[in-house]
Amino acid sequence: MKLRQDELPIIGEELLEYYAIGDLVKFCGDDLLEIKQGIILDIYNLPLSERMFPHATVYVMGHDTREQILLGNLTILSKVSD
Repeated sequence: MKLRQDELPIIGEELLEYYAIGDLVKFCGDDLLEIKQGIILDIYNLPLSERMFPHATVYVMGHDTREQILLGNLTILSKVSD
């Protein structure tokens, strides 16, 4: 029996409260050697393998690109002020 998207469990739900749009973050690049820095532009959940995982769209500084990154792979360098 396949669950509807709104019924899927969210893995890492506590991360949604920790990260915010505008936070400065770092993460490992695709080559696993380069450490990239960027700013969170959007936070959302994506369905993967019958579960929801929190992701962020990050503007990558120095590359002028946007990447979709799993929130668990981000490290906060600076929080946005409230």
